[in-house]
Amino acid sequence: MGMVHYRRIGEFLANRFLLSLVALIILVGLLWAFRITILRTMGDLLIDQDQEVQADAVYVLGGSPIERGGEAARLLGANKAPVAICTGENINHVLEGEGFLLTDARLSRNAMLRAGADTAAVKELTVGTSTWEEAAAILEHARRNGSDTIIVVTTEFHLRRVKRVFRKQGKGSGITVIARGARSQQYDSDRWWESEEGLLMVNNEYVKSLYYLWKY
Repeated sequence: MGMVHYRRIGEFLANRFLLSLVALIILVGLLWAFRITILRTMGDLLIDQDQEVQADAVYVLGGSPIERGGEAARLLGANKAPVAICTGENINHVLEGEGFLLTDARLSRNAMLRAGADTAAVKELTVGTSTWEEAAAILEHARRNGSDTIIVVTTEFHLRRVKRVFRKQGKGSGITVIARGARSQQYDSDRWWESEEGLLMVNNEYVKSLYYLWKY
């Protein structure tokens, strides 16, 4: 009786193992078959673009000055706002090594001017070493200037995280934040996994998003 009992247990465990193995193989097969769709979805999820509207000011987050500065200059040229304010106090380490102590705010402003923006319409707000710090400074600056609608320019694959930060910090402020993403020269949401830069960008952005969810 005991041997029969143990044999049945063994058969049951063997069947469970085989079923689990088959299920795993099917799952792996499905993931492989739909890998392109899954990867594209991962890239697309990071992009959450708002529609363009008229605003009181455009704020340019620090980093990627050519891309973000170019988009901000385009918005000014389209008369979406009368002024642009470039933020960020971080200093580019590559330029620092060459003796140029240029902050993110200055680099974005320079990029805007090269893109054709009017010098008088581009200001600097040399504050913030992170998206969280820049958001706080921008919202306070907008409040002091009586703005009720602002456009915030970042790189497109940062949009979802940036919007969450501004929603959290701007709750109850009465300020409407419109997030616009500059198209990255190195990131393509349809093929990001095909380049080292794309892999690093997506990995870093998801890590940052999880970090912001945990910390803030």
